[in-house]
Amino acid sequence: MIWVINTNSNACHIYEYHKKPEKLSLVKKINHPENKLKNSEFLTSDKPGRYQAANSAQGAFSPHTDPKDVVIDDFAREIARVLNQGRTSNLYEKLIIISAPHMNGLIHQHLDKHVESLVTHNIQKDYMHLTDNELLDFLRENTQFPG
Repeated sequence: MIWVINTNSNACHIYEYHKKPEKLSLVKKINHPENKLKNSEFLTSDKPGRYQAANSAQGAFSPHTDPKDVVIDDFAREIARVLNQGRTSNLYEKLIIISAPHMNGLIHQHLDKHVESLVTHNIQKDYMHLTDNELLDFLRENTQFPG
């Protein structure tokens, strides 16, 4: 069985490829609407924390990471966890990942090495706008589905 992952930073669709009749069946949909928020909408302090050193020096702490980046990274971690659960349950033997470039890197950062070994195609494009039939046509043209 082949799983096809189509994702960006807001949503992820996991499909199962069926050979006869040739079609994609939606296995799971993961939405993450928090990723659409603007940085100003995250619940963070509007001012960085302040400090004062013993020698009367003062300064402000700056956050090391953007809150939105943390949320997107958590989403990538969640996708990787679902993929690993699918692998350990023997739900797929091959994996095709289609995702926007930044999200692609984050997902691969969190993938288990066993899941990584099942990836046959890694397409770094945002194709979440495609319908299921358009996605199947794209896959026919750009991958080697078993005939």
